[in-house]
Amino acid sequence: MPGSRLEHITGLARSEISHLSRNDFVVVWGGTNHISKNESDSGLRYMRKFALSNRHTNIIAVAPTHRHDLPEFSCVNQQTQIFNRKRRKMTKDIHHVSVVDTNLTRDDFTRHGLHLNSIGKEMIAKIIEQSIRTLSLTGIPAISLNWKEVPLATPTAETMMGPTGKNVNGEHNNPARSSCKPKRPPITRSKDFLWVTGSSKTV
Repeated sequence: MPGSRLEHITGLARSEISHLSRNDFVVVWGGTNHISKNESDSGLRYMRKFALSNRHTNIIAVAPTHRHDLPEFSCVNQQTQIFNRKRRKMTKDIHHVSVVDTNLTRDDFTRHGLHLNSIGKEMIAKIIEQSIRTLSLTGIPAISLNWKEVPLATPTAETMMGPTGKNVNGEHNNPARSSCKPKRPPITRSKDFLWVTGSSKTV
């Protein structure tokens, strides 16, 4: 539905995808019209409502592309980045929805800069195909491993220590600790330079 808004796309697609299952994929690509009219929040609400009401199948949301017909610093291009970031955050807790980034260049668009040329359309088709393949592989159940019995280690004195430092018999296991380092005699306070003796005089 080229040129349609997200409320029209999601509304008309609801009856067409009711028979799909978790083995199928629905690709939704829209939002450019909402962004250009400063209605990004309404587009996000329609997208989230569509995702929550269709949990029976997989949904791939393609991010709106960069507008090459507008300057790089255009507010529309800035809102496009904000829209894609918000939608990715919004669908983070919805596990059957995947957001796909386009990552296209200027060469993938027509001379006007808004619509895709044949190369860009082919690139988008490959990106969507790769996303479906990746999501299909992640849906394969994990291979379970057989349980392997591991013999228990023989309890030692360290493993039998309790929280109070005693073993199971109530005896202390920590022997008296001794050091082989030679002890240095303590320095008397009279040798300390801060010590003032009785014969010393202050000026």
